[in-house]
Amino acid sequence: MNTKSAVNFWLVVVAIIWGVGFVPQKLGMEYLGPAAFNAWRFALGALTVLPVIFLLRRNTGRMVTAQTWLLGGVLGLLLFMGALCQQLALLSTSVANVAFITGLYVILVPMIGYFFGIRYALIVWMGGLIAMIGLYLMTGGLQGAAVKGDLIAIVGAVMWAAHIMVLSRFAGKHPQLKLSALQFLFCSLFSLFYALSFESSVMPAELFGLFWPLVNGVIVVGLAYTLQVFLLEKADPFEASIIFSLEAVFGAIAGYFVFDESLTMAGLVGATMMLIGCVLAQVPSAKAADGEAG
Repeated sequence: MNTKSAVNFWLVVVAIIWGVGFVPQKLGMEYLGPAAFNAWRFALGALTVLPVIFLLRRNTGRMVTAQTWLLGGVLGLLLFMGALCQQLALLSTSVANVAFITGLYVILVPMIGYFFGIRYALIVWMGGLIAMIGLYLMTGGLQGAAVKGDLIAIVGAVMWAAHIMVLSRFAGKHPQLKLSALQFLFCSLFSLFYALSFESSVMPAELFGLFWPLVNGVIVVGLAYTLQVFLLEKADPFEASIIFSLEAVFGAIAGYFVFDESLTMAGLVGATMMLIGCVLAQVPSAKAADGEAG
């Protein structure tokens, strides 16, 4: 995983898993509330990582410090907020919309960076504007019953962008597998607290209701999110975010085949504009990377 092509390959794998993962996320809420579903899937994700930590205990790197626990808590909080917004959005809008709107973090990453003294070329902001117009078209001008879900998904996209920035900046200083398990644990605890406070139950009415959080927890959380921790230590966060944004494409495809969801012509144009905007936002960082490589 040390070569750039290998890193990019695994970034695409993560994007595919995340995109297809929208399916069990939506199906799971037929049995559980949004926060209860997240509590289960992130707890199962943490349990998936623990045996790996045990088997590789001699090679898992640095010890867990108070700073690692603190970072795990911050990442877990951002995961909780992003995942909760995503689940709530899925209750009132389509998988395709949530997938594409979540992909806005590729624009939000450089935008948030601006407030931390990181400056980007005009083309980045042009890309953001194009993506926002595309979002407007894709959601039908924010009209109808999906408005609430789309707006909640936008808030989630901000949380995902913040998660990527924090992870890319600090993850390399800590044992990645243990940090991954910690963020899942904290996210599960935050979700459990929310579910106990605002939802009717944290247990499904029937045992099969645990199947979808199990699938999502092992594959999407345990595998894909753990890969993200390792990959963001090696990849440029902005280049990684453009590849991660492909989850929107795979999410839309999954929504089409599983839920028979489709986009209108305006929606297809809007989705295309979002992808174009995401690509434009990465041009300056790609040039910078080429310059450093040279």
